Amino acid sequence: MTPSLVLHRLTSFFVAWDHWWTRESYPHIMGIIRAAFGAWLLMYWAIRLPYVRILFSTDGIVFPKIPEYMPKNMEWLLQVPEPHIALIIYSIQIVALITLTIGFCTRSSAFIAFCISWYYFYLSLHLFHTSYDRLYIFVLLVLSISNAGQYLSFENWEKYGSPFKWEKMVSIFPQRLIAFQITMTYFGVGFQKLWLPGWQGGEMLWYSMMGVWATPLAFKITSYGWSDLYHVAVNLIKIFELFIPFSFWITKGKVRWIGMGSGLIFHVLVDLLLYIW
Repeated sequence: MTPSLVLHRLTSFFVAWDHWWTRESYPHIMGIIRAAFGAWLLMYWAIRLPYVRILFSTDGIVFPKIPEYMPKNMEWLLQVPEPHIALIIYSIQIVALITLTIGFCTRSSAFIAFCISWYYFYLSLHLFHTSYDRLYIFVLLVLSISNAGQYLSFENWEKYGSPFKWEKMVSIFPQRLIAFQITMTYFGVGFQKLWLPGWQGGEMLWYSMMGVWATPLAFKITSYGWSDLYHVAVNLIKIFELFIPFSFWITKGKVRWIGMGSGLIFHVLVDLLLYIW
């Protein structure tokens, strides 16, 4: 292979790589993601309204976690607030999620929701969190730098007279960031199950379905006693979590549809058996 051919192929690769990350795309996908994700988070936080004082104020038992990267002079941000301050912060979060969902001041709303979600995570939710909680915070950050308000939004309705009208293409970069992060989240979770001692058998699944996350249906299933089927289920989970990240990127054949279908089944089972939002 001649040096000129090598250079040509490298150039083609980097041009294709740059095009994949930065090309322009229709604004519809990010607009739909923003509206659906905002509505989901609004429900996710709204159900905590009766417990705000207990979860996030001095009226409850709250143990903040100070991040290692936080400067000493900033640690006051994670001091447990008085109940009335906690209610104010919570109200700002709800308002930010409402405006994010309808697409009003989209970037500012997403950034405010990101900051408060980060605050809540280290104040209280780190005690009882899942990978999803960190993923939600990341998506809010991406939305704060995206053009997700250019479709299906109040901003478009105010500008064009309809939320469905749009004017120009947008960068696909935020969409790629979210897709890539979801891919790596699933792959990381699946990969660690290959070597973590607790996931070499079905015992971890068995204990999870009897633990603090278990639903009444999970308790009902485990009441029938131990079975080797738990070993089978854990192996299926490993296969799924290693397969699903890449199935979404394969457009040939029915691979993507199989991935989406198996993902739907997996998350329905999670919802039925575990109290993980």
